[in-house]
Amino acid sequence: MIRLPIAALAVALAAPLAAQSPSSGSVDRDWDVLDRRIELAGLRASIRFLADDLLEGRSPGSRGDALARLYIATRLESAGFAPGAADGTWNQPVPITGVTAKVVVPLTATGGDGAAFALTAPDDYTCQAGRAEARSEWKGAGLVFVGYGITAPEQRWDDWKGADVRGKVVLVMNNDPESDPELFAGKRRLYYGRWSYKYEEAARRGAVGAIVIHTTPSAGYPFQVIQAGQGSEHFALPAVEGVPSLAIQSWCSEDAARRLAQLGGHDLDALRARAETREFEPVDLGVSVDLATENAVREIRSGNVVGVLRGSDAKLRDEYVVVTAHFDHLGRGRERNGDDLYNGAVDNASGCGAALELARVLGGLDVAPRRSVLVVFVTGEESGLLGSKWFAQSPTVPQKAIAANFNLDGMNIWGPCEDLELIGYGKSDLTALAETVAKRRGRRIEADKQPELGLFYRSDHFSFAQVGVPSAYFKTGGDFLENREGRQRLKASYTTVHYHQPSDEIDPRWNLDGAVMDLRLVLECLLRCADADEAPRWTPGDEFEARR
Repeated sequence: MIRLPIAALAVALAAPLAAQSPSSGSVDRDWDVLDRRIELAGLRASIRFLADDLLEGRSPGSRGDALARLYIATRLESAGFAPGAADGTWNQPVPITGVTAKVVVPLTATGGDGAAFALTAPDDYTCQAGRAEARSEWKGAGLVFVGYGITAPEQRWDDWKGADVRGKVVLVMNNDPESDPELFAGKRRLYYGRWSYKYEEAARRGAVGAIVIHTTPSAGYPFQVIQAGQGSEHFALPAVEGVPSLAIQSWCSEDAARRLAQLGGHDLDALRARAETREFEPVDLGVSVDLATENAVREIRSGNVVGVLRGSDAKLRDEYVVVTAHFDHLGRGRERNGDDLYNGAVDNASGCGAALELARVLGGLDVAPRRSVLVVFVTGEESGLLGSKWFAQSPTVPQKAIAANFNLDGMNIWGPCEDLELIGYGKSDLTALAETVAKRRGRRIEADKQPELGLFYRSDHFSFAQVGVPSAYFKTGGDFLENREGRQRLKASYTTVHYHQPSDEIDPRWNLDGAVMDLRLVLECLLRCADADEAPRWTPGDEFEARR
């Protein structure tokens, strides 16, 4: 565990009180001076260290995990932050269980006439145990196609229609219905469209398993991203009493789903077309499936690294603006081109480097932010936002005292842009704040250009939104100032070629000027939020407003 003497916490908490202490109104800050304090060299150096092979891909519980946490804590200490965990250390322990599933019975489908075939992992499907048990299995379980697997009363939509799927496996489409732009926020994906919702809903209805059908448009990434995790250790928070889980969670390729449907005499395209309507009812495919894994289970030692900079305002210093960046990545996995080490340079050594730059600048301010700032480097994001979920539900400060969250996940490595996308555009006052700051800088804030990917539900800011905290995540734009089309192609190739692959490594050809430019905007947004008289609010009627 990373520790600092508790005396250091007292010194750090007292230090801001000796600085200028504004009692109300905004703090007069010289943005040009602060811009110059964001350093490209410091950003690159942090990325270089965290993405080095020495850190083994920073998988939870690994040696690289411990090295990353130590590095981050020492950098926070040097920036003038104090340890922010409840016990006076830098480390908030996160209880994680690791499960490595070995397929011992391959996914085998049997039709009503006895015809059968086996699928191959990871070419056709992937699977992981849904529970921390020595063995997980589907044994002759009936296979039911449930469309999108969504129950949404406010949309007058129910794919399940009371179907009894207890003890069965469901075959389910990714994303949410696309046939009517007036439904499910149109092109913008809601949480109903996330694979995690599909598993949760299937478990609530008593299914023993769920197979999500992968397509690149519905997932936003190719099947190789899913394949990379097959056979690797998967991580989860402790099971919650009374919350059901699946025995096995699975993905399959579109071709595999087509074969499963055909075995029962059904056409996958026809099934999917029916699933686009409210009238859809689950279809028993007349197919049974078998699959079994033997699982190695262990308890993981990992945690969130938490640093705090106390605010300068007597009335506001007990409120907190939280900056998050996940430091974990995938560790070792499926070999690609002779390399099995998933370094995660963009995802998310770059976000960690950015957060450390913010911390360094914040710690050197002549006048501390009026509100306190927490910088939280979270573990387990790649396994389902584990660290941020744990922190948001068990924070080191009162949950109601968290005013806002700014999340950093994947920085701009392609060069300066005029625009910057705000994931969460229009959901809270943070949109107007970002637009004001961008306009002052001669830039513009854009809404998510790929709303169908549901990015708001895919990174650590979502954990804060779930407990009512207005949250935002800035994403690289596309209006590059130089060689626009060429840089757009490079950016697109990151997702199709390098995302969640061993090739996500630091590259001397990166242009981090764009990351520095974006980080300066984020710094100003953060400080204006921390200095404002009023905390941001959700937009009236937003899905998370009632949780505040």
